Amino acid sequence: MALQWKHIVLDFTIIRFEQAVVVSQSGLTCKSGFKTQKKRIFPINNRLAGLLKSIQPIDVSGEAKVFPSPEGKWIDMHNLSGRAWKVVVESLDGVEYRKLYQTPHTFITMALKNGVDVKDVATMVGNSPEIIYRHYAGQSRELFLPEF
Repeated sequence: MALQWKHIVLDFTIIRFEQAVVVSQSGLTCKSGFKTQKKRIFPINNRLAGLLKSIQPIDVSGEAKVFPSPEGKWIDMHNLSGRAWKVVVESLDGVEYRKLYQTPHTFITMALKNGVDVKDVATMVGNSPEIIYRHYAGQSRELFLPEF
């Protein structure tokens, strides 16, 4: 929600997550850092790079929001969950509805199923390998005994 164009490396290879949008007494506010760390580096693959390039305005400034609200402000997560998210997911053919907060779980599970090392997944999502093993790795694949 707090992603700005200045956080995306110009060659679309890395995103630096270093701030969060929080609810304060004055409304939505952007603050530096997260609960458990100051910043996180996230690699961009070709598919994500294509998406970001397709939505990047021609004359974008670094301070511009990557995903602004219709009014150009920070997106309110509760508003997004209650309005747009449900409509979008329900419009996808063959996709069972999932709550917005389940997207990290889906990302982690898909990364593990596609062979990304647990330590790398943990680094990308800001968790420890122990948390990934405890909550995701055991559910991500079927058991098999390799030939040895």
